[in-house]
Amino acid sequence: MKKTGGSSIVMGLRRRFRGAIADDADELELGIVERYAVLWKIVRLKPMMWMLVVLLTGKFAFAATDGITGLKLIGMGMPKDKLSSMAVFLTPLQVLLPWMIGKYTASPRPLNVFLLSYPYRIFMGGVFAALVWWTPSFRLPDGDFPVTLYAIWVIGYCFHQQVASYCMFVSMMAFNAQISDPKIGGTYMTLLNTLNNLGGNWPVTLILSLTGFFTFKDCVVKGTKTVLYSCNTKALADQCTKGGDVCELRIDGYYIAVAFCSLVGIIWFKALFSKIKYFQKIPRSDWSVMKK
Repeated sequence: MKKTGGSSIVMGLRRRFRGAIADDADELELGIVERYAVLWKIVRLKPMMWMLVVLLTGKFAFAATDGITGLKLIGMGMPKDKLSSMAVFLTPLQVLLPWMIGKYTASPRPLNVFLLSYPYRIFMGGVFAALVWWTPSFRLPDGDFPVTLYAIWVIGYCFHQQVASYCMFVSMMAFNAQISDPKIGGTYMTLLNTLNNLGGNWPVTLILSLTGFFTFKDCVVKGTKTVLYSCNTKALADQCTKGGDVCELRIDGYYIAVAFCSLVGIIWFKALFSKIKYFQKIPRSDWSVMKK
């Protein structure tokens, strides 16, 4: 289930930002070439170079949880329509959460919310892995799952996707709105939001492509535990099943991927915690490219 309403929040922050600076400066009208020149100046700002690192690498810690969990549940037999319908139950929290954390994200230090949410979201990745491991034991004789399990997953998504993920997203967008150069506010916010989205997409793509290398299967004689050979490739798996044997999963790459991403996230958080804190102390003029 993907986060919804992100674009609305960005537009809302943009409108709030423009309204706040309307009396101070008018946004410049720039041509295409001029805008790209300004974008190049923005990414060359000293504090922005570190911001690029944060935006492009910060979500690697959650790549396996965000990108593979849903696929695992579908692979276990959960209907796609039931997984999608979980989003309906998350809508009230999605509406209330920005209001609940608004006073914190509107403060001069909105990234404090980001820093509080980050380790909590890593922890929830481990909880999700435990739930995935636990889910098959709930399967009913007809192959479906009880309502209780769906309720557990809805609660899990509430705490992970809405509370942790949304708090991080809103706090980062609030900070981006604060540092955006008033004279090019729209261009600045669009750049930061694009980088933020890119930072969430490429880790998922990478982990999805690598998970197969973390997964190990054995060809086992049907009805026994006798291992004949590894069947990690499709060709070997087909050979195993054609011979009347079973290609069984020995090590699930999903759990290795979650553990690896979480470890990287812990290291990332420890390495960049003070730098992210420092972002909020940098004078707003240092983020500006249009000097007076």
